[in-house]
Amino acid sequence: MKVTFLSAKNYSDPSKNYGDCILVDNGSDLVVYDCGCEEHAQRVLDYMQLHGYRQVKLVLSHNDADHFDGIPYLIEHGAVSAVYTLLLLKYKIELLDKIDDGRMTRDSIARRIEEIYANIYSLGGSVVLKDIFEDTDVASGITILGPDKEYALDAVAKRIDNREGDTIDKETIVNAVSTQLSVSFGNRNLLLTGDSSFPAIEEAIKSHDVIQLPHHGKLAQAEAIFAVKSNSTVYYVSDNTGDSNGGSSDLRKKHPRGHIIHNTLDGDQECTSSSFAATYYSGSYLWGF
Repeated sequence: MKVTFLSAKNYSDPSKNYGDCILVDNGSDLVVYDCGCEEHAQRVLDYMQLHGYRQVKLVLSHNDADHFDGIPYLIEHGAVSAVYTLLLLKYKIELLDKIDDGRMTRDSIARRIEEIYANIYSLGGSVVLKDIFEDTDVASGITILGPDKEYALDAVAKRIDNREGDTIDKETIVNAVSTQLSVSFGNRNLLLTGDSSFPAIEEAIKSHDVIQLPHHGKLAQAEAIFAVKSNSTVYYVSDNTGDSNGGSSDLRKKHPRGHIIHNTLDGDQECTSSSFAATYYSGSYLWGF
């Protein structure tokens, strides 16, 4: 098993938000977790050609542009067999029950879902879409772990109900309910988090030895995770956000002591079985080694 966090360090425009793209290769299947730009997508195609993969399975954490915008390019090149993501039209009756304000109908909720998740549903005619609550086994050793269905539906119901606002647990609702992916390295596990809120991943992080810090290394989430994990935990940050002010700059300025952190600001980062044996040096702060 090998997980590669693609870096935009050598891309042409350092100010651009290129977003996330993470490759999970178990030796027989290639799973792509997010693909935020065409530059990432081209590198996915290069990797496929080099390693003999005809198609990939793609897990979309959420539909923000910096996680989504390279996916149509991959689909146009016939590289994607299926996209695993949140398919909320299936749950419009449950969402209607949760809102229950007398103003909305199944049809109006469906229209609202199609509006919020328009980019996802635009893919429907060109690739198989799979429901993350039902199709959780993506490939050998690669499993969709979250979000919890009730947490996600409660959050989305709040988003659909315009009176309730667009945030939950200090994240936008779309971010908070990011799809989480668990990657097994035998008896050790890596957790990929997208832009999840901390409460959405709080239980999952306790059972994982290596963790992608959510939301490109956002300080608040990182500090909450540090508070419940041991210093032997290894962290990865996917920060290709350019000048968007959405990355790990605050985390990096704070220099948290004693945490092993690999960051795509320094180039591509790989997680293999050896990453779980990383030596902890008291007082060290590493961005990749």
